[in-house]
Amino acid sequence: MAPRPTWKGGMGFGMVNVPVKLFTATDEKTIHFNNIHRECKTKLNQPKVCPTCKKEVETKDMVKGYEVGDNQWVFLEDSDFAAVRLKSLKAMEVLEFVDGAGIDPRHYDQSYFVAPDEAGAKAFSLFLQAMAKVNMVGVVKLTFKTKEKLATIRAFGKVILLQTLFYADELKPAQDIQVALPEVSERELEMGMTLIKTLASGKADMTKYHDNYREALMKVIQAKVAGEVITVEAVPEEKPMDLVDALMASINAEQKKKETAGVA
Repeated sequence: MAPRPTWKGGMGFGMVNVPVKLFTATDEKTIHFNNIHRECKTKLNQPKVCPTCKKEVETKDMVKGYEVGDNQWVFLEDSDFAAVRLKSLKAMEVLEFVDGAGIDPRHYDQSYFVAPDEAGAKAFSLFLQAMAKVNMVGVVKLTFKTKEKLATIRAFGKVILLQTLFYADELKPAQDIQVALPEVSERELEMGMTLIKTLASGKADMTKYHDNYREALMKVIQAKVAGEVITVEAVPEEKPMDLVDALMASINAEQKKKETAGVA
């Protein structure tokens, strides 16, 4: 089944408007569970109950409320949301192009693929290739899911990768985290650097990593379906090592692993 776009509109490069579609670029693999009544073996419902009148409230009787004081609310209807008129509702405007390396990594949120509508294929192809040549990322704004998003765009094969960003005022300063850093010796620092270099593998290949917890949990579920008895293996306790000893042992282990794998 072909993926469905989550947003349609135009992408504005200056005076050039390119009709495009937005597709989700990620698919979180999460094992979802339901709450079951142990006695009846029945899935529990999640009713939305008003704490004042103790009644279950249907969707048609709900309204969006913004709290402006202690139990004081401003209520917004669908017509109120429709009254918000922003250029970014139906168009993503390219504000500027920047060096992507200069963007604080805390800004990045979610990833999407941008593909052209048929009418915008030629212009889309032009800007896709141009972005790849200059090796820069565009900063854009667009509105979807009831929020005006800041995002970056960059060439990504035959599509454009759009990554939504948190605004600067949404970032928490690292200085808020109180950290006491003890001194390390020159020898410890050198060994730490050696271990990092030993662990280095060059070009990143993220396809080799898997969610081991999800895979193990699925094996437990499949075993229960098959009626198998699940045994829990005891995990041996490891005695804490001296920092220098641990570094040396790690370096030796990684070097031996690479030698076994035939890696220079």
